[in-house]
Parts: sequence; C-alpha cells; structure tokens
Amino acid sequence: MMVLVKFIASSAILMLFFHLFLAKEKSFELNRWILLALIPAAMIIPFLHFPIFLPHQTPVQVDYLPIDLYHSSPSNYTNTDPNAPFSPLQWFLVVYIPGFFFLLFTKLKALNQLISWTKTATVQHIPGAFLILSEKVSSTFSFRKYIFMHPNLYKEGSEVTKMILTHERYHITHRHHVDLVWMEILTVVCWFNPVVYLIKKAVVLNHEYLADQEVQQKAHPLRYKQLLLELTVKKPAILSSSMSSSALKNRLVMMNRPLIKTMIRLRTISFVLLSTIMIAGFSVELTAQETSSTAQTPAEGTGDTFFEVETQPEFKGGMNDFYKYVVENIGYPLRARKNGIEGEVVVQFVVEKDGSLSNVKALNEIAGGCEEEAVRVVRNSPDFKPGTQRGRPVRVQMVLPIHFRLDKETVADDGYPTGKVIVEGVEQRNGKLNVDATYKDGLWTGTVRDPEGNTLPGAHIIILDSTVGTVTDIDGRFSIKATASDKLVASFVGYQSAFLAVE
Repeated sequence: MMVLVKFIASSAILMLFFHLFLAKEKSFELNRWILLALIPAAMIIPFLHFPIFLPHQTPVQVDYLPIDLYHSSPSNYTNTDPNAPFSPLQWFLVVYIPGFFFLLFTKLKALNQLISWTKTATVQHIPGAFLILSEKVSSTFSFRKYIFMHPNLYKEGSEVTKMILTHERYHITHRHHVDLVWMEILTVVCWFNPVVYLIKKAVVLNHEYLADQEVQQKAHPLRYKQLLLELTVKKPAILSSSMSSSALKNRLVMMNRPLIKTMIRLRTISFVLLSTIMIAGFSVELTAQETSSTAQTPAEGTGDTFFEVETQPEFKGGMNDFYKYVVENIGYPLRARKNGIEGEVVVQFVVEKDGSLSNVKALNEIAGGCEEEAVRVVRNSPDFKPGTQRGRPVRVQMVLPIHFRLDKETVADDGYPTGKVIVEGVEQRNGKLNVDATYKDGLWTGTVRDPEGNTLPGAHIIILDSTVGTVTDIDGRFSIKATASDKLVASFVGYQSAFLAVE
C-alpha cells in the first residue's frame, strides 16, 4: 500500500510543479511530452532506491554471533491463516478490479462506436483528412484521419470552415489521437489516482493551444478569436480532439500571451530541478556505514550453551517426526476454545548433551492454558540426537513456534468451536542484538538494543573466559571495566549475541 501512496503523492507533486512553472507558458511541444510521461514517471519513482552511505564512526569492533537454527518442512506447516481479516492491499484489489473492468468496457465500447461510425457514414475526401458530416455532431472534433462536423458549419470556401478544418487537420497531422488513447489507457489502469484526470484535461487543453497557434499563423487572429466565442462550448467526444472546450477562456488568454524564450528556459530548469529533488526525496536511503572492522564469528554462545554448531540437534527419526509428535499429542485447551482464544506460542528449550530436553518454557503468553499445553508436550518429547561441536556433544538452544487456531464454522460435541494446532519449523525469532559501545581508559560504556532499536534492560554483558559481568539498566545502558585485550559478549534471551572488542 505504501507504493500506491507514493505513486499518488509523486504524481500530485509533479503535476503541481508543471502547473506552477510550465502550464501558462508557450512551451506547448515540451509540455505535451512532459504530460504524457508524468504518470509513468510517477509509477517508477516508488521503486527507485539510491542508497547513500554515511560514515558511522565507532572505536569498537562488533562481531555478531549468527544463529542458524535448523529449519525443516513439517507435515502440518502453514504460513497462512484462513480466518485472518483482509489486508489493506486485498481490500484495495476488491475495489480496484471491478472499477478497472468497468472502465475498460466503457472505453472499448466508446472506441468501437467511433470506429463503426467511420465505416458506416458518408465520407468526403478533403486535403489531409476525411470529412464526415452528421447532425449527430454537436461540436466539431477529429479522430485519426477523420473530421466530424455538423452540416450547418460546413460551407465550402467560407473563412469559418477553413479555420475549423485547419484546426482539426493540425490534430490529425500531429497524431493527437494517440496521446488521447494513451491517456485513456492510463485512466483505466490508474482510475483510483485523481491526478490522472487532471493530467488528461491538461493534455486536451495543450492540444488546443497547439492547434490555435497553427490557425493564428494562417488566418486573421482577431477573426479566429471571434469564431471561438461564437461557437457553442460543449464537451468533446471520448477519444477525440475538439475545437470547442470548457477552457475557452484559457485558450483566449494564451493566444494573447507573449512568447518569452528566456522565461521558458528558466521555468523549465526550475521544473527539472524541483522534480529531481522530489525524486531524490522519495528514493534516497541514508545508510550508516560502519567504519570499524566487522567480522562474522562462528563462535559459541555464553556458558556451554551453543547457538550455531557444526551439527544441529535432530529428532530421532527426523524433524518431521518431531513436528508430527507435537501435533498428535497436543490438545487445544477447552478453556481457550470457550473464550475464543487463539494465537502463537513460542516455546524455547535446550537440547542437552545426552539428547534430553531441558529449560522448556514459553516466551510469550496468550492465556487459556495454551502456553502450558505447548510446554507440556515439548517437555515430554522423546530424546533428540544431540548437537555436536568439534566432534563432542554440546547443549543447543532451540525455539519452536506453535500456532493455535479456531475453526469457528465447525462446532465440537461440547458445543464450542473446534481447534487445530499448526507447528512451524524450529527457528530463531528475534534477530541480532544491536550494541552501540565505546572503550576509553579501561572502561566500556554503551547501550544494547533489539533489532527494532528498542533498548533492552537486563541484557548480560560478560567478559569472556572470566566470571566478571554486568547487566544493562532500565534504559539499556551499561558500563564495565576491562582491559583493551578483553573480549566481551552481550546476550539476551531469544536474541543473537554480539561480541565487543577493541580494534
């Protein structure tokens, strides 16, 4: 949805710049191509990304401990919730698709009627065009090589007829109907963007400026202006150029405006510069670049519990059998079904050196007894094959997401909705710790944050190979004395740890 918002916003800003700098200047040919390209350019802008790396100096080395927990494809794995409400994008598509097909049908029907008219009507050959005289025509217009005119306006050899035909022949010669077809396509595709309709109106008006300029060079300007005032102003036909327009006043003003090339150049440069700045504002991404050395270290976690190991723990029979065991042995608590409780419980546990499971606990709570049931099943699980590091068994911490979902359309014998349990693959859910720290005069000071930038109170800061350590305060800050050769590790339950070392 953010892409759509950026598309509408960028098109509105570009149209505003055009109106401020070019719409009232006699740069008609330039304006024509700018207007035709404005919507496609606005479509591209949301997808442009130009990263700018800014130096972020820090006198420490931060080495993250990557956690690559074992992922598998459990037999009952799913990523979607059929009972979940529609997302904003889905609601947009529900509204967009019917509108798209309705407008497409309307435009194609109008185009077909116009083409059929050219095939069935009596056609007169005139220099540079085909003339169709019909009482159905309320306002003279052109389409492709055809000019549609009311019989009362056509008098061979009259000055009025010559000016009208000169005007319409200019539309035909310069293929203005192609511009209009293009704008109709954009109107159908981007019907939800109100700026498209403003641009379409500006395209039609710019066509009239161009044709008016041509007629003034071949006829008396004052007589042509009188003709415009005498003609009845009516709405032009779809997919056509019309001499009469609701913007008659703008056309008369534009014909009287002097051509100042220097002003046009200045305004064009201003339009380009501001448009470039706007595009940069939507596309540039500022990224802090760490200037100190950073190295990935396939190291161990704190204590004797490992996160990344050479051989991950595995359920005897395979991980799919473990997921199957959980699904077959877990029950959806009656209290949760009575109260309509559903959600995700994340169970954390440690696979010991002998393969047994310990430290089983739920990292979150959704009530109704769901977390207790999830912990019970994992705690009673048969043993795993232990993980190994350098050929010896080690303790490995793992995380298992378990989803409780209600089927509100199916009722069990007890009168409450039935439930199902969906098990995801074992994974690390919380990402890396972010540590902003400095070392000066034998003292480390800094702040520990989660991947979203929130400070983490209670995070452990330990000097490796020692018993010295501290924890972060309520604001996630810490300070600890150490030598320049000491290496520190910052850890927090559920997150990847981070090493700190002086350069």
